[in-house]
Amino acid sequence: MKLSLILGGLLVVTVASSAWYIDYQADQISTLKGNQVVLETKIKEQNEAIENHLKQAKQQQQQMNTLADENRKALANVNKLRKTFANLDLDESALANPEDLQRRINRGSERVMLELEKLSNPNQFDEESTDS
Repeated sequence: MKLSLILGGLLVVTVASSAWYIDYQADQISTLKGNQVVLETKIKEQNEAIENHLKQAKQQQQQMNTLADENRKALANVNKLRKTFANLDLDESALANPEDLQRRINRGSERVMLELEKLSNPNQFDEESTDS
């Protein structure tokens, strides 16, 4: 009889401890599932942020390339103008035909002003690109 009581008590303790352990494992599983959902959400947000940064970097690179091309063209124009002015003898031209010189200077000044207005347009980078 004592043996049956001892074995019965051990059985009850074993069943109770098994139930507690199963409940503990279920809590752990639910906590892990919750953490997994949070991690997956954060990973998705970070991937979206990385994609946005890459798009911005690509746009900035394109703008830098555009500015570099414009800078190269401007330097070429400067060099062309330097050569032109180096070859001019303005004193002789002014004495020979002052009206022609004045007309040429006015046309050149007008072209320079138009180019300066074009280059100094404050809204030139505000236009949305049509690239997808």
